[in-house]
Amino acid sequence: MTTDLYHEKQRLQYCLIHTVNNILQKSEFDAAKMDEICYAFNESKWFNPHRSWIGTGNYDANILMAALQQHDLKVMWYDKRVPVERIHVEKVRAVVLNIPSRTLLTLYRGRHWFAVVQKNGVFYNLDSKAKEPTVIPDIRKFIGEHVESKESEVMLVVDGSVDEETVVDKNN
Repeated sequence: MTTDLYHEKQRLQYCLIHTVNNILQKSEFDAAKMDEICYAFNESKWFNPHRSWIGTGNYDANILMAALQQHDLKVMWYDKRVPVERIHVEKVRAVVLNIPSRTLLTLYRGRHWFAVVQKNGVFYNLDSKAKEPTVIPDIRKFIGEHVESKESEVMLVVDGSVDEETVVDKNN
């Protein structure tokens, strides 16, 4: 049952905001808070390289990492050369994906952020474009499907206390 999950829906190009809020399981960030993070990296309000210049979102990975770091969470880029079977999924709080996306609003090929969140040992797809959360029965298979795509980026989110070296076994 997924009724106790917080699942924010897509609005404008705010998919990174929705992704962060879905990971945190509450409405913690809005455009103003994300913009503050952008300005901490670069003071330019018009052509800030970390967001859309027209103010509709489209935030980059630096903003994702900084926002989650405020909540003692770390974001690790997943090395696609390492087999997904080596991920210690029990240490992963969420998986963040950045995939190609074409929308009518933007009329160009853009990118879309979304999160798969672990709650009570079960992984849920909380894509803001989906009508409702869905259970991911095999998280390694799900990640593997995205790893195979050269255009998808995969990141693992862990608690700040987790040693990053223990999340993915790079030996063997």
